[in-house]
Amino acid sequence: MPDWLTISARHETFDVNGVELAGVVLRDTPGLAIGAKDARGVMNTQRATEAIGLTDIAIITVTTQLATGEHQALREIVGSGWTSDSLWFSISRFDEAGIDPDDDLEGYRQLAARKAVELSESLELSAEYPIFVVAQDFAQMAGSARDVDAEVWDDSRQWDGMDALSAAIKTVGASDFVALRASTERRYWRQTVARIVAELRTQLDACAPLAAQADATAGRRRQSLVALESVDSAARDDLRGALGEATRRVVESGVLDQSEVVAILRPTLVDWFGKHQRELDRLRQDVGKSAERQRNQPSWGKLEGLAAKIADSNEPAAAVQLTAFAPHVSMVGALLIKRLRDFERGPKGAFSGKGVNRGSTSRRSESNAWSLSDGADIAAFLLPIVVQIAAWVDEVRMNRAVASQEQKSRDERRGKLAAAVSAIALDSWSEAISEVRNEIDDAGVHAELSEGLHDSIAKLQTAISEGEGLL
Repeated sequence: MPDWLTISARHETFDVNGVELAGVVLRDTPGLAIGAKDARGVMNTQRATEAIGLTDIAIITVTTQLATGEHQALREIVGSGWTSDSLWFSISRFDEAGIDPDDDLEGYRQLAARKAVELSESLELSAEYPIFVVAQDFAQMAGSARDVDAEVWDDSRQWDGMDALSAAIKTVGASDFVALRASTERRYWRQTVARIVAELRTQLDACAPLAAQADATAGRRRQSLVALESVDSAARDDLRGALGEATRRVVESGVLDQSEVVAILRPTLVDWFGKHQRELDRLRQDVGKSAERQRNQPSWGKLEGLAAKIADSNEPAAAVQLTAFAPHVSMVGALLIKRLRDFERGPKGAFSGKGVNRGSTSRRSESNAWSLSDGADIAAFLLPIVVQIAAWVDEVRMNRAVASQEQKSRDERRGKLAAAVSAIALDSWSEAISEVRNEIDDAGVHAELSEGLHDSIAKLQTAISEGEGLL
């Protein structure tokens, strides 16, 4: 008896070993540990499954309780291309089934027959599948001893079933293996295809929710961009109307002092920018809330991982640069920002005199969208407009001095002023639009995975269909 061989059929069998008998190699494998999570159980099941896939004849051994936790796994084995010539069953240690053969041999044999029928019915086997009922070590005559002679079991050989099993094995050793080996090859390739199809199905199941998540992200991104375009369009239309009235007042008043022109135009521009900035803020909040809900979806983490794997290594694009102004803008800008800070420290706290005090927690009024707490925003927004107005005033003065007889019409002057101020105002507005668009793009970054995921799903479905056609 080999040193590695045991007769317990418990998990002390941890490897696949073979012994030659009557011209064939008998391989003893660990038992199937279905559902086991420990390393030994997982390894035992893996080794047993691999050995079954490579053998010409598999002998599945069960206890007197028949298939319990392994029932579904055995059903899958039976349905994976095995025939009655290549798949045998053995009910072992039957002397422990409840009837002592020394006392009631007939009852023992009747119980063995019933158990064989139960096993056949539970696995839906046809009558051709051989089922051997054995008591391989009656009353543990050998027990744990290794160096024993076969005569130890002479008294039980007439009924313990071992002679029938031995005879069947010897018959295989004396037969032609061609048909049996051809069947093994077909079964091997069938099982290989089935395993690959199962893996493809697992990948398909994993891709489906990721594609759905990417589609949802793409849909939200499209909706947000449409909303952004609507806000942008409304702001541009509103600016044309607001500047038309404001520049009309400038031209009709005849003022040419830069500060007076700014004083007339500033409330209109601040109100316009503040009004539409609030619309952008609402859109930004909606985008943020949608992104947060999206991150809480179960598949978001997997989508993040997929994006990380396929992300390229390019550096992010440079931020949009501010429009270059006249060479003297930096000087004017420094002075303007200083004045803004001086005003902020003053008692009124706003250019228009209608702002809130610095310490106040009141919200901005509708008529004055910015307080001096937004001094940096005002500076960035109004500075280029002030410079442009200065250039316009200088040009009008020059035209008056050089060609006082060729005054331009009020409509022409108003149109030129409106166009100049509008262009600068829209530069600042475009920056705000770009910031929100970047936030929308950041929130919808995984939308670009949608097309690739759907392409993968289509390829997986095609491969699965082709694989199933081979089974």
